[in-house]
Amino acid sequence: MAFAHTQNSPGFPTMVKKLALCMSLAAVSVLSSNAGMAQTAPSPEGHAVITIYHHVSDSTPRSTSLTPEELRIQMQYLQDNNFEVWPLDRLIAALQNKEPLPEKTAALTFDDAYISIYDTGWPMLQEFGFPMTLFVSTQPINDNQRGYMNWDQIREMAEGGVIIANHMVHHPHMVDALPGESNEDRLARLRAELLEAQEDIRTETGQDHKIMAYPYGEFDDDITAIIEELGYVALAQNSGAVGYYSDFTALPRYPLAASFADIESASTKLNSLAFQVLEHSPRTPVTDSKNPAVTLRLAGDFNVSQLGCYANGQRMELEWIDREAVHFRIQPAQEFQMRRFGYICTAPKRGTNRYYWFNKLWIRSTPDNAD
Repeated sequence: MAFAHTQNSPGFPTMVKKLALCMSLAAVSVLSSNAGMAQTAPSPEGHAVITIYHHVSDSTPRSTSLTPEELRIQMQYLQDNNFEVWPLDRLIAALQNKEPLPEKTAALTFDDAYISIYDTGWPMLQEFGFPMTLFVSTQPINDNQRGYMNWDQIREMAEGGVIIANHMVHHPHMVDALPGESNEDRLARLRAELLEAQEDIRTETGQDHKIMAYPYGEFDDDITAIIEELGYVALAQNSGAVGYYSDFTALPRYPLAASFADIESASTKLNSLAFQVLEHSPRTPVTDSKNPAVTLRLAGDFNVSQLGCYANGQRMELEWIDREAVHFRIQPAQEFQMRRFGYICTAPKRGTNRYYWFNKLWIRSTPDNAD
């Protein structure tokens, strides 16, 4: 049931390496020069990162795994670099209320309740004194499926301070209708499944956090409307930092497994910042296009000349609608064949070596090679 992340698409590791080089050059430039058009004064900022993990093992699928050693190195980095690791509910409340945040704040999440999280991941986080959230799909637990925790183990984690939250019942592709199913029926099914999983978690653990994580990181506008209606906060799986102005129906998380488990890659993401996204059109990630266009308007403490957007490692031209307002359109020349892909926009924060980061997720509704 694990998700082969957008970041694990062919060519993405090369893209990140190219992006890191561009970001390093941009940092040198921004620290040595005030060239470029500065945007209007940004709103007060608060930033944090949310990580996502699945398996903590060297014997499970690499696409959704990091080894115990890799996890320990990441946790040691957080400790050595003065990060404050907060419970997810505390972080969400602080962001929603625009409360002051520490300079470096993180929340750690694990999806799918795999047994390696209980055996290896959680004990390691306890060593460091770090809180965590476990997103549970209830069907594998209720069916005593091999490779997953059982409710006794999940209750032990809950009693130990772990937040237990909703990952649906059957871990569905939420944007896909079943054969012959109308959109109205799809949404009714998803709504009922979300509430069923919530009831199971409440009955088994006594916890009732209105926080859910989209299986496979997939959602659309109709789904986010249900999340808003029911008063939930939802987390996706596309990369990016979170801030005061994030979309609380689709908060980004950084997958830090597979080729992104190494500390060089992880540290850049752990130190990233959230753009204030003033316009994002289309908001939905679902598309029939192989190279869709998106219009963005961004704010933050950066120079416009340092802003770059990338698709598969290739820099995209910014088609300016209003440069002073940092309002622009991007569309890559390359066409994508996979189900999930994304564009990344970054800019260094002025006077620092930290980067604003925004990832536009796309989900092709009619992929040539669905995974």
